Amino acid sequence: MTGDPPAAPPPAPKPAPAAEPKVATTEDLRGLRRWLIVAGVWAVAATAIAVIALVKANDAGNDEQAARSATQLSKEQRQLTERLDDLENQVQDLAPTEDVTKLDNRLKKTEETVSKTSDRLDALSKDVDDLQSRVDDLEQQAESGTDTTGTDTTQTTP
Repeated sequence: MTGDPPAAPPPAPKPAPAAEPKVATTEDLRGLRRWLIVAGVWAVAATAIAVIALVKANDAGNDEQAARSATQLSKEQRQLTERLDDLENQVQDLAPTEDVTKLDNRLKKTEETVSKTSDRLDALSKDVDDLQSRVDDLEQQAESGTDTTGTDTTQTTP
């Protein structure tokens, strides 16, 4: 180790000769073709099963939804029927048209009577006002001692 040059690494092993590509035989191609056909058949079968399951699930969902809709529709129909029955009962409880007409005629007559009475009351009120003013005039004359009738009602002493 004193002055010798370093030792060279051992030479790399030579790669093994590449295997020659194997040529597919007719039998190999037939086997591959069979396996591709089998895989294709399995893929088509799986797709068909998935489609059938999807359609059935959709139909079941539609049936469920249809059943829920039918139930809800039936419930709403019962509620509407009850409301209509209530309204019919209320209408039947109302007074007949003849009674309403009679009441209307009576109301008109009462209004006419009230109007005539009001007119009479106004006339009486004017008469009372006239009488009150005449009484006031007479009281003033009595206090002042004047006679508006033209006759002397006061006696004079001789």
